Amino acid sequence: MSLSIKRLSTDNLDQFLDYFDHRAFLNDEDWAGCYCQLYLATPGTPEEEVFGPGKARQGACDKVGSGKMDGYLGYKDGNVVGWCAAGSSMLYPALPDADETLARVLCFNIDPDHRQMGVAGELLDLIIEDLIDRGFAAVEAAPSTASASARSFQGTVAMFKDRGFEQVTELNENQVLMRRHFD
Repeated sequence: MSLSIKRLSTDNLDQFLDYFDHRAFLNDEDWAGCYCQLYLATPGTPEEEVFGPGKARQGACDKVGSGKMDGYLGYKDGNVVGWCAAGSSMLYPALPDADETLARVLCFNIDPDHRQMGVAGELLDLIIEDLIDRGFAAVEAAPSTASASARSFQGTVAMFKDRGFEQVTELNENQVLMRRHFD
């Protein structure tokens, strides 16, 4: 598969919104409406303030416009086939030890018609290249240790391990923090 990526910006925000409005959660209504706001919320913020009706969508629009949300759209043949929340660790207050030289890759969503085809791994490879080009010294991820089907939006430990990430610590009973330093 030949995949390309574009960083989320106001120029492609409409494509991001269209993807989340119509494709991202066809098979997972429980997460419909998240617009990838989970890790962007300040710890302790009431869930209804982030995910109440229309709030996550508007939050994504506001954050993209102000530079407080980052990530990558994956394209195949000009169509969005995936999304990954990734960028400066400073954007993600829910995780400790943010640093200007540290990037984080936290959430994947692959179009239902393109799942189980290696899209997430290819997307991750392209994102790592871009993060290196942007000058980050390291990247972290927080994959779930639960069954892949239950929380695959965070990526798998194996996917990150195959790309040189090493486990740093356990975040909770179902999630680990992994890091890769760039040479």
